[in-house]
Amino acid sequence: MYDAFEEDLDFGSQCRTIAVTSGKGGVGKSSLVANLALSLGARGKQVIVFDADLGMANLDVIFGVRPRFTLYHVVEGRKNLLDIVTSVNDKVKLFAGGSGLSNLADLDDSIRGSILEALAKIRQYADILLIDTGAGLSSNVIGFLQYADEVLLVSTPEPTSMADAYGIIKTLAKSPDPFPSVSVVVNRAASSMEAFGVSSRLTTVARKFLEAEIQYKGFILEDELVSKAVRSQTPFTQLYPDSKASLCIQKLADSFGGVKQAPIAAKKHGFLGGLMSLFARGR
Repeated sequence: MYDAFEEDLDFGSQCRTIAVTSGKGGVGKSSLVANLALSLGARGKQVIVFDADLGMANLDVIFGVRPRFTLYHVVEGRKNLLDIVTSVNDKVKLFAGGSGLSNLADLDDSIRGSILEALAKIRQYADILLIDTGAGLSSNVIGFLQYADEVLLVSTPEPTSMADAYGIIKTLAKSPDPFPSVSVVVNRAASSMEAFGVSSRLTTVARKFLEAEIQYKGFILEDELVSKAVRSQTPFTQLYPDSKASLCIQKLADSFGGVKQAPIAAKKHGFLGGLMSLFARGR
């Protein structure tokens, strides 16, 4: 897709790619992604957020930004992926999806493959790539999960959410592709004990029935200030930095502290030069 790139560059070798997903919608996944991205950026990480909740994307609303172009324009062939980057701040960049567009909801393999190919090259300029997938088990979701280095599976304590989260684990375990690194984050937990209980049940059934090992990554406490922040179109870690949910996000961000800094390529010309200034300019 980007012929101006040098073939011998080791694209994305230092970038940690994390796909964030959930078995069902409405569990607060996108809000978690946005606030985690900002917290990682505050720790000095260069973060790319890719809104892959295709057809129902809303990260731009949560961030409170207005992208000029979205993934819709890429799929239509009117823009390439770099053209749609939106600056959230000097550390966090967003590639916005398209909302309410049925033709984005189920991309064919060739288009999805082209997007993943472009992402693999853009990763070179970030420490962390966060992919916010859609909920459920569509081919889009599974494709992005299998692309990532690791999967962050978001569940709430509700039995339906846990059952759907297990469905994600089962689908990945039954796939002919290698089982990825999967970690569970429990959102809207009443307490740390409740969150640990949810993760324990998921890890136990995954091990017993699927022979799959998953890890417990952390939890976000139930917090009424989160919904207030969403209505204000401002991430809750910015609007209410001392809230219960914000403190949990900070702890979650700390768990990614071992991320390596992405190297800067030596050659600075053409499209490559444009990418090197990606985090130094807004759009």
